[in-house]
Amino acid sequence: MELTHWRQLSDRGPDLVLCLDFPGGRAAAGFADLAAGVPVDACFLHLGQAGSGSLDACVDRWVAEALATGRPVRAVLGYCAGAALATCVADAVAKSGPQPVTLLFDAVATTAGSLANQFTSALESSAEHLTADELDGARALSEEMVEAHPDDLPRIAAALTDRYDSLMGAVTGRLSLNEFFRQELTRGFTGYVDYLLLAGEGRFDTRTGTPLFLSSKDHEPPVDGARNVALDVGHADMLRDAEVHELVAELLMGEHPW
Repeated sequence: MELTHWRQLSDRGPDLVLCLDFPGGRAAAGFADLAAGVPVDACFLHLGQAGSGSLDACVDRWVAEALATGRPVRAVLGYCAGAALATCVADAVAKSGPQPVTLLFDAVATTAGSLANQFTSALESSAEHLTADELDGARALSEEMVEAHPDDLPRIAAALTDRYDSLMGAVTGRLSLNEFFRQELTRGFTGYVDYLLLAGEGRFDTRTGTPLFLSSKDHEPPVDGARNVALDVGHADMLRDAEVHELVAELLMGEHPW
């Protein structure tokens, strides 16, 4: 069947492994690297289009499509902010079958501070085309929003997205680019922020069973008392590391005491 919400990373067996991470590109290794390196007989699917609506509505759509393939879900994996989505997907899968193995890689919570950090990081790629006053103003706005509205993530997101669009307008004007490029830049940033807001509705526990956190060097799980495996690998290489691949294979095949 043709998939709308998922894209296939590999297909080496009947069981599904569902991978939750932002579908856009990133400098660090991603689930495509993990799927290519983990020697298990399974089909790895990666979240594609999150879609609109509440988290519950999105999860229902994602899981319904996965289950409609007729394949059992062996595991659900989450990376960074996607960890808070993976637990919700695992619970939805468990409503009609066994609780899948749930692995959370370098899990992080979506907070006012993390939204602000993503905003300033996104501007770094365009910093050479922005003035010092524009960059200072953007940083000041993010700090003010976090301080004034620490619990209102949608409000912070709206303000930062609006400023990002304005700054991209300045960049495209200085580079003599047309409006299409500005719209594409803003669309990309808005899509990422929307994904983070959706993840912010999630959680780091499951109703049945207990997820296992896998953490790179210097990373701590976002919850106390979590089952956590500390890995001797940097964040950027975590999902392409051969020893991580071996450990994940053991976990997916039920051959590890964790």
